[in-house]
Amino acid sequence: MKNNPDAFSQKFNLPYSALTTTGKIKMDWLLSVFQDAASAHCHALGISGFDMAPKNLKWVVTQYRIKIHKHIDWMTPLVVQTWRTAWKNLYEVRRFRLLAEQEQTVDSPPCPMVTASSIWILIKSTNNRPVRLSQHMPPSLTTSPAQEPAERIKPKAYLTHADYECTFPVHFLDLDLNEHVNNPVYVKWAVQSLPDTLNFEYTPVTCDVTYQKEALPGDTVQSRISINYENDRLFTDHFIVRHTSKENLAHLTITWKKTGPQSLFHTTNTD
Repeated sequence: MKNNPDAFSQKFNLPYSALTTTGKIKMDWLLSVFQDAASAHCHALGISGFDMAPKNLKWVVTQYRIKIHKHIDWMTPLVVQTWRTAWKNLYEVRRFRLLAEQEQTVDSPPCPMVTASSIWILIKSTNNRPVRLSQHMPPSLTTSPAQEPAERIKPKAYLTHADYECTFPVHFLDLDLNEHVNNPVYVKWAVQSLPDTLNFEYTPVTCDVTYQKEALPGDTVQSRISINYENDRLFTDHFIVRHTSKENLAHLTITWKKTGPQSLFHTTNTD
């Protein structure tokens, strides 16, 4: 992957809050980083959610595809990069990568620690219907070179079986400025549905998520998960549904790599 001259960049050190008790990256934290970088980039371009709100418009993300390529240690100096392209005036394809800061200083192609892609649609706040990008954005941001469309994730309609089910009430701190559940929370619910014993032994390496409907204040959601094993990999399918109506809110597929039970600070007394 070559350096992209149009990429927006932010530097930071991997914080303590990004790590699980096993010292691995929290998948929902990655979505928060990507969301913040995308918002900062949109602000610089004049098309952020705050810029669109007076026009009764808002951005919604319909999918994420995330791949974790390398383990990242606490306090590692990092750079998150993001760039966007318009696809046929219908939606934006936004891509991300997380790099070690020293990768910025070498001539060879960078080796990202994490890569991701996403699809964002501009919709009317009053009826949640998509609008054409060119009607509300500068021409320079809606004209893109010929390109392949983003790979659309096709969510399953249902699970063939559910190994575990959990319920979660929607809390105030789960909500974003649009007054619905923020995107990373769905990933958090999915990961928390895996039994703790498996969360200690496995760590996520890929995550595909499609958002179908909004979870709202006062909702209780049900997270249903099916689990399949293959060698040292774990494959999980997740449905997040509204508990009352059983509507599908999000579908996730996660691939996990076995790392073995571990904890950074806990030690076992062998005396």
